[in-house]
Amino acid sequence: MVKLTWFPLPFGLAVVAVNFFAVRDVNGRLPGAPVEANEHVVPQAIEAYIPFAQGRIAWLGAVFVAASLLFGLVELGLRQRPAARVLGTGLLSAAYVAAMPAVYILNPVTGYDRDFPDPPGYATMPFDMSSMSPPWYLPLLGLILATAATAQLFAMRGIVRRATALPPSPRSAWLLLLPAASLAAFASANLVSDRIARATAHPASFWEADLALKTMVWVCMFAAVPAAALALYGILQLRHGLGPHFLLFVGGFTIVYVLTLPLVAMGSLAMYSNEQHGFTEQLPDWREPVTMGILGLSGLVQLATLPLLVRRGRTQQP
Repeated sequence: MVKLTWFPLPFGLAVVAVNFFAVRDVNGRLPGAPVEANEHVVPQAIEAYIPFAQGRIAWLGAVFVAASLLFGLVELGLRQRPAARVLGTGLLSAAYVAAMPAVYILNPVTGYDRDFPDPPGYATMPFDMSSMSPPWYLPLLGLILATAATAQLFAMRGIVRRATALPPSPRSAWLLLLPAASLAAFASANLVSDRIARATAHPASFWEADLALKTMVWVCMFAAVPAAALALYGILQLRHGLGPHFLLFVGGFTIVYVLTLPLVAMGSLAMYSNEQHGFTEQLPDWREPVTMGILGLSGLVQLATLPLLVRRGRTQQP
């Protein structure tokens, strides 16, 4: 196996070690910490901290173990398919790098924020965990994660050097244009449903409908950047073919595009959440099923077309 297979492991060990020492420090100071609210649940919060921290550290460490296993599967399983190996490496690397901010936010110190049973309901965390964090902890954790992400990008150069280019292919080019076309279809469905509703809705509700359309534009921007990048690579594929570096970026932008689709979906569902003048009652019943179906189908099709994209690169040499 090449170094991408085991590359995440040293950083995972460093993250686990830093979290372990930070949790030990915080746990020792927690009984004497200032209570911000709900003093009666302090014993519960102290008792629950170590089990929570142990589980969180285990999950964060599992991220790096899973990354190593997945990189290993790509390296071994696609050894005879250089183009597919590059594309798969790009996909996994984008997901791996995107996970680093999540590992930082979900750390077992400042990430300890839960509610505790307090009949007839629940009580919030009595401590301000941000003030409990050791001064060295978050900067060091951030440095480790930033180094892990940067090192991953440098480590991919060896994969690219041994990769295969894809020759020009109109069929493959059209596959890369699908995300942009799907976003256009999603926006068109929302615009058509808006025009249908305006035909019968009261004019007093139009300003809220305008605000909803602006919301749609903003949420589409999340996915528009990776979709535009994939479309650009589709044009390059049509005219010149795709070299190894471009294949790597195609894999990366594909995973970014798929990850932004849930954000677009949530924004679409919330477009009319604050509407109070009956405009939503005039929207056609097909709006949500059609728009959500377009987004879901777009993500599935984009992932499903990646194997088709690299089939022509199996035997071609750069």
